[in-house]
Amino acid sequence: MDTIADHSILEYEMDTKRQPTIDFDKIAKQALAFIDMKKPKLVVLADDNALKLLGPTLVEQEVPLVFLGINANPRHYIRLNKNVSGTLERPLLKRSILMLHDLFPEMKKLKVLMDSNPTSYAILETSFDDKFHQKISGVEVEISLEKTFNDWKINTESLKDNHYDALIIANYAALTDDQKQNVSLDEVSEWTSKNTPVPLFAFWGYSIGKGKAIGGLIISGVQQGVDAAKKVNQYFMTGKLPAITTPVRGSLMFSEYELKRWDIEAKSKILNNSLILE
Repeated sequence: MDTIADHSILEYEMDTKRQPTIDFDKIAKQALAFIDMKKPKLVVLADDNALKLLGPTLVEQEVPLVFLGINANPRHYIRLNKNVSGTLERPLLKRSILMLHDLFPEMKKLKVLMDSNPTSYAILETSFDDKFHQKISGVEVEISLEKTFNDWKINTESLKDNHYDALIIANYAALTDDQKQNVSLDEVSEWTSKNTPVPLFAFWGYSIGKGKAIGGLIISGVQQGVDAAKKVNQYFMTGKLPAITTPVRGSLMFSEYELKRWDIEAKSKILNNSLILE
C-alpha cells in the first residue's frame, strides 16, 4: 500500500483459507463481479487460491495482472503473457536447515508441519521438490500435511518419541477443529509452542515471538508486497509489466524470550544478523 504511487486502491478479501472449498466457486464469482463493477486498470492477486480462482478469467479478459505470494508454478493456474507479472514465494528449506545445524550441530532429524490446503501442496512441489522425505546436509527431513488441528496436535506431541530434534511450522491457516470450523493462526502457533517437546521454528514472521516459535530464516510478506507494488508502478509508468521474480534472501528473526525458554545460545554471528523480538 505504501509503495504503490499515486493510485487509489480497492480491496476485496476472498478469505478462502478460512472458508470451505465447497464455497470457492461462489466466492470467485462474487470477487469477479466486484472487479467487473469497479473496472480497475490493473488487478493484484495475493496467494495461490486467488490466482487459481480468478486468474484464468482475468487473463482471458486481458486485464493486467500482478500476483504475489504464489507458491506453485503460476503456469499451473494461468497462461503467462505480457499482461501478467508477479513475485513468487519460496520457503527457504535448505538454508533454514543450515541455520538450524549451526544452532544444533547434533541435529539428525527434522519435521516440517503444514496444513493440507492447496498452498501447502504448492509449497511441497516447488520448495521441497515434491518429496515428503529427503536428506539435506546430513539431516533427515520429513514433511507432514495435516487437515485437522487434532491431527496436528497428535503429530506434534509424538515428535520426541519419533526421534525428531526440531520442528518447523510452515502453512497452517486452513486447519479445522472437530466442528470443521477454522482454527486461528495464533491458537495454532501458541498451542504448538506450549506443547512441542522439541524446539519450534518457522518460515513466516507471524509465527515467531513470545509464546510462539523461537525463530527462523523467514520469507517476508512485506517484501512480497513491496516487490509486487514496484511492478505495478512500473506498469503505470511504462505501460509494460516486468518479468516475474523470486525474492531469495530471507531474513533471520528470533524471539529473545523463546531463546531463553529453550536455553539456546545462538551464535553471535547469527544474532548479529538477526531481528530480535521480545
